[in-house]
Amino acid sequence: MRALVGMGLLSAAVLLSQVALIRVFSVAQFYHFAFLVISLALLGFGASGSLLALWPRLRAPAWWPWYALGFGLATPLAYLLVNALPFDSYAIAWDQTQLALLVAYLLVLAAPFLFAGALVGAMLSSEPRRAGRIYGANLAGSAVGAVVAPLALLWLGSERAVLLCAVLGAGAALILAGAARRATGSATAALVAALVLLVVFPPQFELQLSPYKRLSQMRLDPAATLLATRQDATARLDIVESTTIHSAPGLSLSYLGDLPAQTGLVIDGDALLPVPQHGPATAALARSVPVAVAHAIRPGGRVLLLGSGGGIDAWAALESGATEVTIVEPNRLVHEALVGDLRAWSGLADDPRIRLEHEQLRTFAQGSDERFDLVELALVDNYRPVSSGAFTLTENYTLTVEALRSYLRLCDRDGILVLTRWIQSPPSELLRTLGLAIEALDGRPPLEHIVAFRSFQTVTFIVKPAPFTPDETVRLLEAIDRLRYDLVLAPTMPPEMLNRYARLERPIDHELAVALATASDRPAFYAAYDFDISPPTDDRPFFFQFFRWQQTSEVLENLGRRWQPFGGSGYLALVALLVFAAAVAAIFVIAPLALRSGFRAAFRRAGARRAARTLGYFTAIGLAYLFVEVALIQRFILVLGHPTLALATVVGALLLASGVGSWLSPRIPWRGAIVALALLLALYPWLTGLVTPALLAAPPALRLVAVVALIAPVGLLMGVPFARGIGALGDADALVPWAWAANGGASVVSAVAAAMLALSFGFTPVLVGAGALYLVAAALNLPRASAART
Repeated sequence: MRALVGMGLLSAAVLLSQVALIRVFSVAQFYHFAFLVISLALLGFGASGSLLALWPRLRAPAWWPWYALGFGLATPLAYLLVNALPFDSYAIAWDQTQLALLVAYLLVLAAPFLFAGALVGAMLSSEPRRAGRIYGANLAGSAVGAVVAPLALLWLGSERAVLLCAVLGAGAALILAGAARRATGSATAALVAALVLLVVFPPQFELQLSPYKRLSQMRLDPAATLLATRQDATARLDIVESTTIHSAPGLSLSYLGDLPAQTGLVIDGDALLPVPQHGPATAALARSVPVAVAHAIRPGGRVLLLGSGGGIDAWAALESGATEVTIVEPNRLVHEALVGDLRAWSGLADDPRIRLEHEQLRTFAQGSDERFDLVELALVDNYRPVSSGAFTLTENYTLTVEALRSYLRLCDRDGILVLTRWIQSPPSELLRTLGLAIEALDGRPPLEHIVAFRSFQTVTFIVKPAPFTPDETVRLLEAIDRLRYDLVLAPTMPPEMLNRYARLERPIDHELAVALATASDRPAFYAAYDFDISPPTDDRPFFFQFFRWQQTSEVLENLGRRWQPFGGSGYLALVALLVFAAAVAAIFVIAPLALRSGFRAAFRRAGARRAARTLGYFTAIGLAYLFVEVALIQRFILVLGHPTLALATVVGALLLASGVGSWLSPRIPWRGAIVALALLLALYPWLTGLVTPALLAAPPALRLVAVVALIAPVGLLMGVPFARGIGALGDADALVPWAWAANGGASVVSAVAAAMLALSFGFTPVLVGAGALYLVAAALNLPRASAART
């Protein structure tokens, strides 16, 4: 029992470290690196199985406390090394040193998980007939870690949470040591040292940001002052004061005044929200921003801002005579800054006409009964080059077809929806956003319901559920002309208003927008375009995924010529990572056969057919498990509101339920559970799509409970195949660590492959594919051990 408790505690530390590393990646590098964390963990787990197969003596219980201690020591050391490594994703295309640093980055981060995996694999190998309880304790401990993770990030921050992992690892070693004096002494010393580091927190553990992060660049400015830094489980916010902050995307060319002083809210070290100082300069600027065009036909109405955008759009509404402005800010830290640190500076919270609320945008849109004359989706993200595939992994549920439909429902009978996006060359966000608006209008003629205009950097869409009247069209065109914007799309399109100010060789934005709006076969239009501009949905919510495979030759030709992460070949970097993962997984399987004659002898005794089925079975369930996990994490971000919370909740619920399923596996029909699981996964997309609208309108606690309830049946069944499979190898114990290696190696591949499949096809095919893999495992008919229960 002591061994199970010790392993459960270490498993909690492992899960906590994964969540902490996701936050570290999001702040130090960019969010799209975060998915690497799951792969890294499983890389270490797979490697541990190979080591145990190569050296059977490492499975002995005397080694168990040392594995936990190794994790406790390796976790902070890996963090320090990665923090110090000068890895530069922008230079990797031409600097081979960066490729070596990236490999070192991955291997160093995988090291702690090697020790943790060795403990689980050693315990399974020593007592395969108790696999259900051992695996159940492992999964239950991981579930506890998932629950603790958001609290640890809230109270300690991501850096200190890494040190908490060291404390838990040393504590697990102390439990596992029992009466072993040497192990007990070492574990005690490590525990004390980790606690001291957690309390003192030396400056070496402070997070080092990429030099390409906006906050890193702002720190180089002598005029910049860091006023405050806040963190919670979902984000980091830095409040920066500087006279050099000047941001007004889409500002009218007619504006010749001074820009107001601005204070920067920097989210996760990169996304900048400029908060202007309340005063006459801000009021003047507010009359010359893109949304001012929309206010020309809805002056004096009720306005809803989905995202604060720093506040300039709120002042634009009030300058137009709005009677009431509701600002829904999804980021708690930004909301607190506007009503706290920057209250007097921004003036938003003190104006009686402005109501500030903190809520996720989709949740508010689904649950609100209010209706508004003007609804605006604020532009809050940074400009992203269309070729930068490294950003494609960012799911965005505020820019999907379902999202825009919910925003249009918030419009009053004659209300309008306004959204502004960045312009790239060739046009990408422009066409994708137009496609979203067209799909959200559900068959209504686009030219009667959409007006679009552009500046040098941005394009703004005004969408009206009812057709624009001739008078409204005239007033909009007058406002566009007065503010010196270029017309892109409207019910009436005077040629003289096209391509006048932000001049191009030809009005390509207008031409493509008209072609899409009037296309009789829009799917064919999307398919024929050079980039993927098909409208994102909740099942495939990747607004920044523009990559198509036919672009490969161009991407490779320009590799190293673009100042972007991975030289502008971000999506192909995922392909390279997939190849790397597959190669590593193959090594995990082949190494024991190639390097140890004793294992080859055991392999022959077990029989080639049984060994092949064992390999196929554990590879299939390893692929399937991570397919489900990755898809559910990304799918439930919509309901839970943030990737970190979704990770903690989904992984926690899934692993806890799997732990129960593993514990109960001897009493659950083996293949019946797999078949039921495959059927459930096939129905799961339909089921979640059915309940999601209701969940979005529910209170947060109810949403959390509902997500756990939805996951529990799937997780319970997913806990059966691995435990029963290990139990079936009871009379061939040499195959147990090999199966552990194959399962971990397959999971490394699966974590990357699942993300790529979701990008290309959506979550539904990923879940259905997982069900198919489970059926493959069932069809392999893994032979049972003679004493294994059926």
